[in-house]
Amino acid sequence: MERDWSRLGAKLALARRGTGLKQPELAERIGVGRATIQNIEAGKAFKNITPAIRDYAEAVGWTYDSVPRVLEGGDPEQAAPDTAGGAALHTSDLPADVDLELRSGQTLGSTVVHLGPKDSDARIIVVLKGDTDMTEAEVEEAVKEWRRRRRHLQGVTSDTESTSDS
Repeated sequence: MERDWSRLGAKLALARRGTGLKQPELAERIGVGRATIQNIEAGKAFKNITPAIRDYAEAVGWTYDSVPRVLEGGDPEQAAPDTAGGAALHTSDLPADVDLELRSGQTLGSTVVHLGPKDSDARIIVVLKGDTDMTEAEVEEAVKEWRRRRRHLQGVTSDTESTSDS
């Protein structure tokens, strides 16, 4: 079935107007430029559902699975009242865009890389996320690539111990 990006854009625009948000306000809230909002609302076709589209849908109070549902001809579903309209959109001390990414999709893997000799020193936290509609083969490929890159990332600690900032 062909995805109807124009239909999605029109429904998102209608939902945005229903919340009282202007395009620039929504763009700032989800951490994108106004042109991204305009492209989404104009029905620009994308290869995949982007994080910006997911964030837009969440900001107007849709459930996570509403975007693919609308693309396939169905109707969006409103999220629980405590997250609708973006009221509880950003609930952690993380930047809003990071908070949204961590709450969206499925978690495929994670790691913590310590940058000092003690566990209490600075660290990098990496979380591998994937779309909820990924096939099993896509998940397996993403995890395989993640394992390959994670080994490289974990080597950062030995690199930082041998170099110093002068």
